[in-house]
Amino acid sequence: MWAKQQGFQIIKDRIVRLEGIICHCTYICSHSRIYESNSTRDTVTKKICCPFVNASCPKLKNPEKYVIINKIVEQHNYSLDVSIVEFEDSRKFTDSMIEDIKFMTVSCKFGAIAQRKFLEQKYPIHPLYSRELYNTIQRFRLTKESLLNDAAKLSNWLDNQKEIDSR
Repeated sequence: MWAKQQGFQIIKDRIVRLEGIICHCTYICSHSRIYESNSTRDTVTKKICCPFVNASCPKLKNPEKYVIINKIVEQHNYSLDVSIVEFEDSRKFTDSMIEDIKFMTVSCKFGAIAQRKFLEQKYPIHPLYSRELYNTIQRFRLTKESLLNDAAKLSNWLDNQKEIDSR
């Protein structure tokens, strides 16, 4: 919440867990780090090596298990703008929209254009961005791993048994 009021977004970078409990977490600005491309193609990136925020939850001398902020760097090497954060939040799909996209992708096998038309009619005040829609659809598309369901595994096992014992 504080980061949004200041005009930047934070993301979790590194998380250290002990026995399933988070004991150290590094939060960084979404513009943090340096982008290292694997290709020679020119691309646009938002990674510009912005400083970070560091937090931890020490095990010793901390019976209430408070999260302690170790470091906050309030200087950024880019201009902060609250409207950018508000724009990022406004383009996210609501839970009901995600459920509709999941249903149309998995059950109905609709493509992106049909889903876009449906969503524009059902949610006229919510802005739709193609990239967000494509990314959400991709989350629910079947992959090779998901196609190996129980029926496929049973079929493969029966084929193997048939090869072993061909009576």
